[in-house]
Amino acid sequence: MNKNTALAPRLLLLLIALIAWFAIISQFSISVPLLLAKGMTYGEAVWRMFGYLTILTNVLVAVACTVLLLKPESLPGQYFSRPGVQTAVTLYILFVGLGYNLLLRNHAPFTGLHRLSDEGLHTVVPLLYVLYWSLFVNKQGLQAKDSLLWLIYPLAYFVMAMLRGSSSGFYPYPFLNVTNLGYARVMGNAAMLLVGFFVIALGMVAVARFKRSELATD
Repeated sequence: MNKNTALAPRLLLLLIALIAWFAIISQFSISVPLLLAKGMTYGEAVWRMFGYLTILTNVLVAVACTVLLLKPESLPGQYFSRPGVQTAVTLYILFVGLGYNLLLRNHAPFTGLHRLSDEGLHTVVPLLYVLYWSLFVNKQGLQAKDSLLWLIYPLAYFVMAMLRGSSSGFYPYPFLNVTNLGYARVMGNAAMLLVGFFVIALGMVAVARFKRSELATD
């Protein structure tokens, strides 16, 4: 790999990290004061922010990109360099982007900095990270069975969201709101989303296999 080729993925990682951190910090700077104005403590407001899959996943992407840029040889760097881990992170942020743009985009028409942050979290970062994965991530060894392991993250999030909602009454997304929809419908929504998540995961494995076969024939 020549210097120009080696520089391209680092520049893309840097761009993703900068946009992700900017969007996360902007979102906190906007949302936390609004929650404080409603009578929440600072800790409660921050805890509420981390109730959103969008925030959790963008933090994961931002941390992964930062580690790969600054400490690629460290243990965390080696972990985030694994094909399965990088593909899982890509899958999670892709799911965030698709979920928002297909299901939630019209629920909150933001403006100004809030709009920039919202687009960064839900559109720009997902697109750029998928591009990074497609062009630069080693996909050697990915198998269909890995898709089952990748389901742990959304399942853990769903359990956390249900537990938090049952104790506080706060559900981060309308399709998870047990108070309005009831448990049966929420479980049905979750099952459909999980199936969609699994199908996307299998599709990514298929893409990885196609790219490997493409390289083998070059």
